[in-house]
Amino acid sequence: MKRKFLKPLAFIAFFSTFTAAHAEDSKVLTRTVLSSAGAKSLLNVAEADAKRRGMKVSIAIVDGSGRLLAFIRMDDSQSGTDETAIKKARTAALYQSRGKVLAERVSQNQAFLTTLPGITAVPGSAPVMSGQYVIGAVGVSGATDDLDDAVATNTAAAFQP
Repeated sequence: MKRKFLKPLAFIAFFSTFTAAHAEDSKVLTRTVLSSAGAKSLLNVAEADAKRRGMKVSIAIVDGSGRLLAFIRMDDSQSGTDETAIKKARTAALYQSRGKVLAERVSQNQAFLTTLPGITAVPGSAPVMSGQYVIGAVGVSGATDDLDDAVATNTAAAFQP
């Protein structure tokens, strides 16, 4: 009876080891990506939060590669906020960090960060996570740093894949 039980266990142990090693050597990765529906959902959450706070801002949602998926420039927002929101979102996605964290690092004598390609190290952006992976980001521009950051951070935190 013991032998009948041990053979399947040995097979399972061997197969598990093989698949784990195979996964490490794989030439193809499967990734979770932010869909357009997910981007629209994030945009709606951010816009509702901004309106509730009385803000007139631009909001950008990008995918994990920093490519724009959704955008709104709210009525009466400043004209320069559109590009800034997009740049903030791209920074959060590409460098996998909140803009506020990067801004703090720059102010702590890590100014070299400002030389990185495409970086906008100011508050108002947050990465969107699916498990441990950054699948997108939110960028908000047009209010104070604290308000922009609050909307971006709350929106990213509210995302449920």
